[in-house]
Amino acid sequence: MEETTKTKGSRNMHAIILAVLGIILLIIGVAIRNIPGAPLRGSGAGTLLAIAGIILLVIAAIRFMYKRK
Repeated sequence: MEETTKTKGSRNMHAIILAVLGIILLIIGVAIRNIPGAPLRGSGAGTLLAIAGIILLVIAAIRFMYKRK
């Protein structure tokens, strides 16, 4: 017997993955900017990671709202 039905949350999986990646990048970026003695502090990597995290969160929100219709 084959199982042909999808799970209930599979249609939002891409949005969830993007949101999780965005949160992780945002946390890492803020940590690089705020922790004294962080290896990449002052290089601009923290700012770039935080901005990339915010962009991924916005894309995830747009995809989630689009998939709900």
